[in-house]
Amino acid sequence: MGIRLIKSYARSWVGAADYLISQIEAEKVRKGQLLWIDAQCDGDAVSYCYLVAYWDDAFKTTEGVGTIKYDLQNAASSWESFYDHAVNVIKFLQPKNVISITGSTSVPPVTVLFVFYYEDAPAASQDIRHCAVEKLSWESAATHIIYELESKGAKAGQLIGIDAHNNLKEGSGRFAAFWNASLPALGDLRKDDYLKRVSKNDMDSWADQYEFARNHIQNVNYSHPIAVFGATSCVNMSTASTAVSWFTYGLISAAGNGVTNVFYAEDKVSKVELDKEKMEEKNFVADTQDKRFVNANSTAIEQKWMTSEEKTATTSSVFNFTHKEGVTLTPNATFTFGLPEGAEAALGLSLAFTKELTWQQTDSVMKSVTNKNTYEESFIIPPEHVAVCRVYTDRTELTAPYTMTFKSGRTSTGTWTGKKDVVNMLPVFFPINTSEEVIEEKLKTLRRH
Repeated sequence: MGIRLIKSYARSWVGAADYLISQIEAEKVRKGQLLWIDAQCDGDAVSYCYLVAYWDDAFKTTEGVGTIKYDLQNAASSWESFYDHAVNVIKFLQPKNVISITGSTSVPPVTVLFVFYYEDAPAASQDIRHCAVEKLSWESAATHIIYELESKGAKAGQLIGIDAHNNLKEGSGRFAAFWNASLPALGDLRKDDYLKRVSKNDMDSWADQYEFARNHIQNVNYSHPIAVFGATSCVNMSTASTAVSWFTYGLISAAGNGVTNVFYAEDKVSKVELDKEKMEEKNFVADTQDKRFVNANSTAIEQKWMTSEEKTATTSSVFNFTHKEGVTLTPNATFTFGLPEGAEAALGLSLAFTKELTWQQTDSVMKSVTNKNTYEESFIIPPEHVAVCRVYTDRTELTAPYTMTFKSGRTSTGTWTGKKDVVNMLPVFFPINTSEEVIEEKLKTLRRH
């Protein structure tokens, strides 16, 4: 189906979070499929607490559903104290287990901040950093949080998430961003327009706000692998409202405007690595066929054993990538691929071989013909003889697990296969009146059959 969402609301944040998690478990959402969990509140004394989870049911993973936990701060404390506490939680979590960091106004003056994560063995302490921007305009705040991330040294491959929240429903727009400086830096956030954003700021219901985010993620995902760094909504101001029934359209938005921002990247492959330690090589005859040439003349003739059309396929090297788990590349995605030392010679390619490849997806398999050589061979057929040419294909096949690392830090794994085919010919000569039975019996004795 693609991008889906699960909504929850309750009179308490604990009640909303526990119900959301029970719904995620009921849907059997697997680890790796959750994109973001976001918190909102209308900011009134009688407000409900809203949570929404976005997930990708087409994301391939062999992981189980996992156990989702959360750390909740719910107090009349400063945002900076909340952020510092969140950093101390995240720094001991394995990066793949962090789902989102999301905050909201609550019953004034109380605010909340969640860290949602999967339960797992703790990680060694990591360098988790954060920054925040608050502006009178939500648009200005959203623009400046990206500049602030860049100025603080955050890089692609390190970004955890960006969340929108405020102190009061009438308050300024605030965004907070978190990143893991212990992870490899895979490029600049703004270079080549990598980190993107779309927003919606109107009087539509929360349900409409969520659908805006879901639809945008889905549409981008059709043409590019998408990395989501925040699908985050917040109450905006207390002007006239559109109170919408839960039973008709979804959650109630009774406080006026809502604002939703989706921070995302059209993800690109940063590097492709083969596991050389697990590389296997096989050599075998892949195909045989017979060709016949008759010389009924009284003199010998020279015969070429290939037509011009066949020459281009005499020697070829082909790469296949079969996707198994993780990010799925979309058709026509490009990436640079190089072979590890030793594999080039086995496939008849030059040393330090690298090539720009294009993913052509058919049942999750990418095929790319990367190398072809041709040669001619001729032989002399004696007078009044038949030449039976046994044409065979010698194949060298290498297989190895591959890992594609994307600019976001996400990965895609599967099996790479490299093949080299060399077509050869072995001629056998028979007098022109030799019976078929004799010819067939002789061919059976040949080394290649």
